[in-house]
Amino acid sequence: MNPSKILCFELFGDYAQFRKFFANMSPLSFSIPPRTVITGIIGAILGIDKQVNPETFDESNSFLALRIILPVKKTKIAHNYIKTNTSLRQVYDFKEHKPTNIEFLKDVRYRIYFSCSEQDIYNKLKELLASHCCYYTVSLGISGCLANFEYLGEFEVEVNPSGSRCKVNTVIPFSLIQEIFLEDTLNLQKVVIPAFMNNQREVLKYEEVLFEQNGAPIDVIVKDNTYLVRELQDIIHGF
Repeated sequence: MNPSKILCFELFGDYAQFRKFFANMSPLSFSIPPRTVITGIIGAILGIDKQVNPETFDESNSFLALRIILPVKKTKIAHNYIKTNTSLRQVYDFKEHKPTNIEFLKDVRYRIYFSCSEQDIYNKLKELLASHCCYYTVSLGISGCLANFEYLGEFEVEVNPSGSRCKVNTVIPFSLIQEIFLEDTLNLQKVVIPAFMNNQREVLKYEEVLFEQNGAPIDVIVKDNTYLVRELQDIIHGF
């Protein structure tokens, strides 16, 4: 989708945990929320049932971009897992506890840029963000990591045509990068994340993305359009 205007808000919290799908015994976290997580958060604000939310925001009808505002910080916190399929006596038996270190993100803040072709959804989200209301509790990955959000406004965007060199402030799909100009010392990370799911919560598409962990812009030429949000001085790309 090629947007002409976007809704912009910032999402933040003390802790976040976006579990990597390939981690098992010691859960690890992505440094950024995957697209599937962000659409879930938008669905929670809107009150869309999670059984139909994944297919509500697909590639053809929605635009989503993500910027890191605060540098990525990770920490590990020990949790005790207990067996819940045994007797009550065993629940209180410390031999049954399994200490596990879980990786969390600390002091996170992201800027979200969103647009969609469904005007009813767009207008409803705009109203809820502006009034700081949501239908369901918003969390950052897991229910224990509560989130807050701040509405920045609705902005028109200007198109930078494909092949233009620019400093992109947001996460970029790696397959769409034509050339990178490494003029400064950047802490770049490339990672594969879930991008789209169906209503059965089966991942339909994974995306390899590139971002700078401290939120610095990346000087690139991309193969398709980027967008300038002039009021914020942000150059964005969907993912």
